[in-house]
Amino acid sequence: MRHDLKELGGLYISFDGSKSKPLSSSLQKLKEKKIQDEVMKKSVIGPDFEKKDAVPPYSESKHALKLKRRAEREKSTGDGWFNMKAPEITQELKGDLQVLKMRASLDPKRFYKKNDRDGFPKYFQVGTVVDNAADFYHSRIPKKERKRTIVEELKNKKRYQHVMAEKAAQEAGKKNKKKKKFHKK
Repeated sequence: MRHDLKELGGLYISFDGSKSKPLSSSLQKLKEKKIQDEVMKKSVIGPDFEKKDAVPPYSESKHALKLKRRAEREKSTGDGWFNMKAPEITQELKGDLQVLKMRASLDPKRFYKKNDRDGFPKYFQVGTVVDNAADFYHSRIPKKERKRTIVEELKNKKRYQHVMAEKAAQEAGKKNKKKKKFHKK
């Protein structure tokens, strides 16, 4: 028997400090895989991590939640007004709102209730009046004369009145000339 190995009931122990034989590479990989699987079982991240809500939700303060709800509420008028949204105010809309605000000056003979609002309204909708089929030949505006905004409509009306005034002046001038001709004779 060798002096560095002792036999103790079928067990061999080496006292020389040399390391034992390394495990084969396949056995070592299996052992590492088993350890990795045990660690992954305890982990929050798994194969179906993206599918479920494994991360706890972020909790906001009561004040932040209150501000967020207020901002959401201000985007529309609410259920009482059918959740009407606040439109984006463009130059065309701004012009139409100014004309509506000063509508009393357009027709001085017509009475309009006093406008007590300083600025423009926040919530409003713009619609199109649909003509009645029965009024096809009278009391309707032909498509050629229809305009997109109230401001364009007023400019068109003003231009029309200007042209009609010029024609009336020319007609009056022709009548006066004819009268003068007759008076000279």
